[in-house]
Amino acid sequence: MEATGKTTTTTTRTGAREDKLRGYRQQILHAAEREFGKAGFTATPMNSIAATAGLSLATVYKSFSGKAEIWDALHRTRMDALLEAVREADAGEPGLERLLTGLRRVFLFLAAHPAYLEMNLRAGGGWASSVEGAHGIQRTVWSSGLEVIAAGMQAAADRGELAGLDPRIAAGMAISALQVWLSEWVRSERAEDPEALVDDMTRRLRLLLTSSGTSRPPGR
Repeated sequence: MEATGKTTTTTTRTGAREDKLRGYRQQILHAAEREFGKAGFTATPMNSIAATAGLSLATVYKSFSGKAEIWDALHRTRMDALLEAVREADAGEPGLERLLTGLRRVFLFLAAHPAYLEMNLRAGGGWASSVEGAHGIQRTVWSSGLEVIAAGMQAAADRGELAGLDPRIAAGMAISALQVWLSEWVRSERAEDPEALVDDMTRRLRLLLTSSGTSRPPGR
């Protein structure tokens, strides 16, 4: 009985330590998102993350091996949530409308997480073609995102919805639209309603991607 009691006490203490560590990790991730959003990966020191989290630098290093691990953990957490939001809209026949619905979900997710949005905007380069400014798992996220959207555009092309436009070019146009509309929204200090803004973006994308381009300017 005595051995069983000691085992139970040890297990309880271990569980309490693990709960505390999980709590610290969440504090650190929330703080890091704010700091990375303000300054980007390279310019954010670990002591700034610790200060914003309200923890000692030693506690931060006990929770994560360094800034790169924090960055990757934050991206994994946000991307899991983003994919779940997109899956909720992933219904119906593959094609342009289904893809535009998914893009709408991506837009609104990023708008609802402004610090995470700014993390990605601060990476620099074009989301559709450049990963030079990306770090760690962010490179994989961007590359995978392009492939998923390209596959969606291929499905739309197979249904004859892209008016002869190459699916990978169409995917690049869609991702670039996300970046441009969200960048302008941040630049305007989020003055517009995200729902109205994403409605405008998807409407214009639909017109752009399905236009045959056969009309001529006046006088031609």
